[in-house]
Amino acid sequence: MSVVRANPSTALVLGAPGLMLLLLTAGCADMATDIGLMSKAPAAAPPDLEQHPPVTRGTRPAAVLSVHTRKSFPNACKFGITLTNNLPYKISELSFRLTPIIDGNVPYDTQTKSFSELRPSEQSYREITFQGLQCQQISRIEVADPGRCTLDTLNRFNTAPGDCAKFSEVADSRLVPVVKQAP
Repeated sequence: MSVVRANPSTALVLGAPGLMLLLLTAGCADMATDIGLMSKAPAAAPPDLEQHPPVTRGTRPAAVLSVHTRKSFPNACKFGITLTNNLPYKISELSFRLTPIIDGNVPYDTQTKSFSELRPSEQSYREITFQGLQCQQISRIEVADPGRCTLDTLNRFNTAPGDCAKFSEVADSRLVPVVKQAP
């Protein structure tokens, strides 16, 4: 009994389109890209980044909130913020509401960022992203006290909006005007 063997180059020619079709229809586009059957999309341009050292000292003993990093994307703006504890006691929890104000004095979005477990002289970094607008559209960022803090004698059961504000300062920023709202 004789066995007929196929030409290996014929199998490759007939098998490659079938393999490619199988990979694409099976949702394996990443695998098809990895083995060279498809090319990757061009890389997106990196975001424009502007950074400054955080402001760590205020005019009095207080926790200092500093906006010191800005990443500009085509359809989003990301800020880096740091809270420095200059109080003589640990901050178990301290929250801030940040609202970008756009042209026409319109509040665009409000997000809350919380900082926790900061001993005296420690810092904590957070990032906040505002989707759907560019950094140059933001005329200022307003910072409000939502009344969520646990420090000294305050806790979640005895605080109201404005109670935590006396323990914090908002530093001036070179990137965007930052305004602390009155309680």
